[in-house]
Amino acid sequence: MGRKRDQFWDYAEQRLDGRFKCNFCHGDFPGGATRIKAHLTRVSGHDIVACVAVPQEVQKEARATQETNKKLKCASSSSSAKESSASSSNIMDSSASSSAKESSASSSNIMDSSASSSAKESSASNIVTQGKEEYIVEIFLDDIVDRLVANVFSLTTEHTEHSKNKELKNLLYTLCKIHVMLYDAQKRQVSDESVRIWLTKLKDVVDEVDYVLDKFSYDTFLKYQMMNQVPSFSLCNFDEVKTVKHALDNIVNEVDGLGLKIVNSNPKISLDNIDSSLDDSEVIGREYHVLKSWDLLDDDDVFLKLKSRFDGLTISSLKRCFAYCAIFPKDYEIRKDELIQLWMAEGFLEPSKESMVMEDIGNKYFKILLDKSFLQNGKRDEYGNIISYRMHDSVHDFVLLISKSKNSGIFSHVRSLFVGFDGQTTPRISFKGDCFTKLCTLSLENADFGGRLLLVFKSLRVLKLYGYKKIELPESIDVLIHLRLLHITGINHLPNSITKLYNLQTLRIEGFLMELPKDLSNLINLRHICIDEIKKAPKNLGRLTCLQTLPIFVVGRDEGYRIKELGALKNLRGEIKISNLEKVEDEEEAKSAKLKEKEMFKLGLHWTSSIRAADSYDKDEKVLEGLQPHPNLKSLTIERYEGKKFPSWWVGLSLYQNLIEIYLNGCTECEEVPTLGHLPYLRVLEIIGMEKVRSIGSEIYSYNDGSYRNTTTLFPALRMLKLVEMIALREWKDAGEVLVFPCLEKLTISYCNELRDLPDSLHSCASLQKLVVWECPELRYWPGVQCVGSTSIQHSHPSLQKLKLCESAHSLLGQIQYFITLKILWIQRFFEIEALPECLGCLSSLQKLYIVDCNHLVHLPTEEAMRRLTQLKTLIIYDCPNLEDNERSKIDHIPFVDIQDSGWPDCSDFEG
Repeated sequence: MGRKRDQFWDYAEQRLDGRFKCNFCHGDFPGGATRIKAHLTRVSGHDIVACVAVPQEVQKEARATQETNKKLKCASSSSSAKESSASSSNIMDSSASSSAKESSASSSNIMDSSASSSAKESSASNIVTQGKEEYIVEIFLDDIVDRLVANVFSLTTEHTEHSKNKELKNLLYTLCKIHVMLYDAQKRQVSDESVRIWLTKLKDVVDEVDYVLDKFSYDTFLKYQMMNQVPSFSLCNFDEVKTVKHALDNIVNEVDGLGLKIVNSNPKISLDNIDSSLDDSEVIGREYHVLKSWDLLDDDDVFLKLKSRFDGLTISSLKRCFAYCAIFPKDYEIRKDELIQLWMAEGFLEPSKESMVMEDIGNKYFKILLDKSFLQNGKRDEYGNIISYRMHDSVHDFVLLISKSKNSGIFSHVRSLFVGFDGQTTPRISFKGDCFTKLCTLSLENADFGGRLLLVFKSLRVLKLYGYKKIELPESIDVLIHLRLLHITGINHLPNSITKLYNLQTLRIEGFLMELPKDLSNLINLRHICIDEIKKAPKNLGRLTCLQTLPIFVVGRDEGYRIKELGALKNLRGEIKISNLEKVEDEEEAKSAKLKEKEMFKLGLHWTSSIRAADSYDKDEKVLEGLQPHPNLKSLTIERYEGKKFPSWWVGLSLYQNLIEIYLNGCTECEEVPTLGHLPYLRVLEIIGMEKVRSIGSEIYSYNDGSYRNTTTLFPALRMLKLVEMIALREWKDAGEVLVFPCLEKLTISYCNELRDLPDSLHSCASLQKLVVWECPELRYWPGVQCVGSTSIQHSHPSLQKLKLCESAHSLLGQIQYFITLKILWIQRFFEIEALPECLGCLSSLQKLYIVDCNHLVHLPTEEAMRRLTQLKTLIIYDCPNLEDNERSKIDHIPFVDIQDSGWPDCSDFEG
C-alpha cells in the first residue's frame, strides 16, 4: 500500500520530477512533504529555502507538526531514520533524464559529489521503515580511504627526503586512524545525525586529499619516471599536503563523544567468490519478469524492494558504481566497456588486495548489477560478448534518488556536468569563477571547448566532447593533469600536448583520424586506445605496457614502428587489425608480435594491394606462419595474402575450436581452400578472390589423411557461406556420406565464371532461406536437379524464401518451380530471354517479384500462370524497354505494380 497523502501537499503543487512549487511564494524546489514543511516554517539552512510569503497560521501549523514528529521519533523504539536538516536534494535537471532534448535551448544534467558515494547495508528495520520521502543518502568512504592509504604508502617509499617522508608517514597514520573508525560510522549514520554530520565533513576533506595527492603523485611521476621532461615548476606545493593532513587531524579530533567503535579490519568481500557461478545466458531475459512485476507495484513498494536489493550490495565501491549510472538519461543504452572505463576513471575500481585488474573488477560488478536486475535488456555482439544494457524507469528513478545532492544549487559541490545545446545558442550555465573546481566529469555536446575553460575544470577526470560540430582541442589541454578518460567525436587532429596527460587511461576517438600524436608512448598509464581508423601508428607503442585495447596497428619498417612493438604489450586483448604486413621481413619478426600469447577474440591480418615482388608468396607464407593467434580466437580475417598455401598452424585448425567467423579476401595465389568442415561453432565463411582454386573437394571437408575422424556432421553450425570471384573454380564436390551444412541459411555464389555444378548435398539443406547466384553463366542445374522437366523431384529446399538470379544460365529459370516456398524472387540481366517461363506460375507462395535490366524481355508468363500467383502483392519491373504494353492486362490483379524504363529498385530484402 502507498503512504497516506501528507496534508501539506495542499500548500504546494507536486511535480513529476521530484520537485514542488510553493503556492505562496511560487518558488520551485526539490523534495517532498518534509521539505515543504521545512520551507513553510521559514527555517532556512543547507538547501532549504525559507518561504517569504507563507501566512502566519500555516507557518504555525507546519512548526507544530514538525515538533510533534520530532517527539514521536525520539520516543519511538523503531529504527526509522530521522530526516536531517542537511537532507539531500536532487539537482539533476529533468531535461537530462529524458531522452528528448531541447533544440532551442541548452539542457544540462548536474550531479553532485554524493553521486560518487552510495549507501551501505542498513538494518532490516531501516529497509522497512525508511520511506521514499524520508530517504537519506548514505555516505560511504571506506573504498576511497583504502585507495588513499595505498597511494600514500607508495609515496612514502618513493620519497626518501626526510621532511617529506616524515610528513607522508604522519598523513598515512591519520588515514589509518580514520579507516578503523569508518565501519562503525557508516553503520550508524542513518540513525545518528551527529555521526552523519561528521561523515559529511570527512567526505569533503577526503575529496580534497584525493585531489592534492593526485597532483603530488603527478609531480612524483615526472620526477622519477619522466626525468627528461621535469618542468621548471611544481604543480603541487608540499604545503598543500600539510594543509590537508591538518584538516584530517581536525576531523579525527571531532570524533570524541561520538562513541565510534574501533574496527581494525573492515569486512572484505573477495570478488573471486562473488557470483562465480553467474551465467549471463540465464540472467538475460530473466530480468524482464522481475521488472515487469515492478510496473504493478506502488511507488513506495518499488522503492523498498530496490532499497533492499541495493543494501544487499555488500561492496561500497559497487554501490558507488551503481549510483554513477544516474548520469545517464532514461532509456539510455549503456555500453558496457564505456561504463567500466568511466568507473575506472572516477577511481571506483582501484584494486586493493584483489589479484584482478580494474577491468575485470568492472566486469564482475556489471554481472552483479545484472543479476540484481538493476540492468536489463542485455545485448550481445555476434561473438556472444555482452555489449550494452538499459535501465528500467523505476530503477532509474531510484538511482537518481540515491545519488541526490545535499547542496542544491551550490555548484562548488557538483561532480558531473552534462551540457548539450544546438550549436547556435549559449549554455545556461556560466563557467566562471571557482564554481566548478571539484567537477570530475564534463560532457559537452556541440560546444566550443577553448583554452579559457581549461583552468576552470582543473579537477576533471572525464572529458567527453561530441556532436555534429567539428572539434578542436587547444594545445593547453595538458593542464588537465587529473584526466583519466578523453572521449572525442569528430576531430581531425590531436595536439601533441595530450601526451603530457600522464594519468590518461582511456583515449576514445570516433571518426577518421590521420594519425595519433607522435609522443603517445609517453602515456605509460594508457590502457585503452579506441579508434575507428588510422593511417599511421605512433612510434614506440611497445612502451605502453598497460595497454589492453588497440583496435588498429599499422606496421612500419623503421625502428619503433615494427611489428615487434606488439610483443611488449602483454595485456593486449579483445580485437586488433594489423595492416601493412608486407613490411614484416620474415617469420622471426612476425613471431616477435607474440600474438599466440594475446587473448584476442577478433584478429585481422592485412597485406596491402601495392605491387609486390614475384617471390612474395614465399615471404608471405613465412610471415603468416609466425602470426599464429591465441586458441580462443573467434573471428579471423586474412586479406591480400599472396602465399600459395596456408600455415601449419592452420592445418586442421585443431586448436581453434571457438572460431565463429572466417573471412579470406584477395588471397589470389592460394591453390586450395583450407580444411574447415570440422569447426564446431563456425557460423560465417566468406571466401573472396581465390583466383587459382579450381576445385572445392575433400580438402575443405576432411583432414590431410582424407578422414573425418569420427565426424558425422561437417560445418555443423555454418549459417552463411559466400564464394565470390573464384574465377577458376570449376567444380564443387560432395563430402560423401556425412551430413553437410545442416544449419546453412544464406548462400551466395558470385562471379564464379567456370563453376558448372553445385554439390547435391545442398539439395537436402532444409534450413536454406536465401540463395544468391550472380554471374555464374556455366552453372546449369540446381542441386539435385539433373535435367529440366525431371519428374522425380517434387520440391527442393523446402525452407527457401529468397532467390536472386543475375546473368546466369537460362536453364536455372526453368527449374524454379521446385522452390515452392519462395516468397521473394529477383531476376536480373537475362539479356537473351524474351519470355519468362510458364513454370513461374507454380510459385504459389511468391509475394514479391523483381525483374531488372532484361533488355529483350517481351512477354511475361501467360495470364493464367500469373493469376495462379495468388500471394503476389508486389511486382517491380525496371529497365525492360521491350516489354509490350498489352502485358499489363496479365498483372492488373496485383495490388502494387511499379514499371520504370530505367533506374534501380529500392530493395533491402537481399542485404546482409
